[in-house]
Amino acid sequence: MINRDAGEEIDSRFGRCDDKNYLTMPELQRITSRDNERLKFARRVRDGKEPRFILIEGPRLAEEALSSGIGIRSVFVTDDFISNKAFGKLDTNLNARVAEAFAVSESNLSSISDAKTPQGITLIGYRPNDRDLAEVFDHSDPDLSILIFLSQVNNPSNLGAVIRTAEASGARGVITSNKSADPYSPKAIRASAGSVFRMPVVSDVETANCVEEARRAGMKIVAIDAKGTLRHTNVDWKTPTMLIFGSEAFGLSDELIEKVDSVVRIDMASPVESLNLAVSAGIVLFEARRQVLNA
Repeated sequence: MINRDAGEEIDSRFGRCDDKNYLTMPELQRITSRDNERLKFARRVRDGKEPRFILIEGPRLAEEALSSGIGIRSVFVTDDFISNKAFGKLDTNLNARVAEAFAVSESNLSSISDAKTPQGITLIGYRPNDRDLAEVFDHSDPDLSILIFLSQVNNPSNLGAVIRTAEASGARGVITSNKSADPYSPKAIRASAGSVFRMPVVSDVETANCVEEARRAGMKIVAIDAKGTLRHTNVDWKTPTMLIFGSEAFGLSDELIEKVDSVVRIDMASPVESLNLAVSAGIVLFEARRQVLNA
């Protein structure tokens, strides 16, 4: 049983429901004050001030995190969610993996949420360790021998969407440079739809180190840029490749462009000059997948 904070009560309904579809959880501790230390801690996690932890919001992402083996420290739920059948769809092993569980009001859940409309459940999870950079380059199991390097992509929603697209295409993994967004920030997790829990991810990597590892692994290095000399459909994507994307705002630096083997463009109808980063990644990665599947 969880120890109570002063002035707060245990709600014995949690984990004692007769419906077998509901989860058995630690007894639920009710939090009524917005200034509760657990809520303050959750807000620090949300704001990136507790680097060992991540904020996971909503039943779908909670299920993805649990099925991926993410360690869970705390769960916060509203009364409405406790009585919702969606609650019973979560991993039945949650009982063994959650140390503390709290009932909160809708307004208190909103106070720790990054989403505009919280979905009744929020988890505080342990941040997964980044994969080893050399290990990611040496990995040869996926369908597609492409690694994605995101250079100074500071929009977490774009970053998360690229991770989702990379997993869907069968790419090896995603590497982010320093000055990029955190792939485990709430917005990135949400945009990845849970792919970040499964996809090999290495963050905050120096560009020179990444290029060096790609060369060591015998990979060709291809940059995607509107000024590219090759169409993306005219590239042989069946060979191991490190594919580099820059941010929508700033693109790729001249210094980085000089280090690649080729610069590739996506042809667009006039007058459009650019695409969303995740859309660009999807176009290139699924052209690559088409080539691999048709080989």
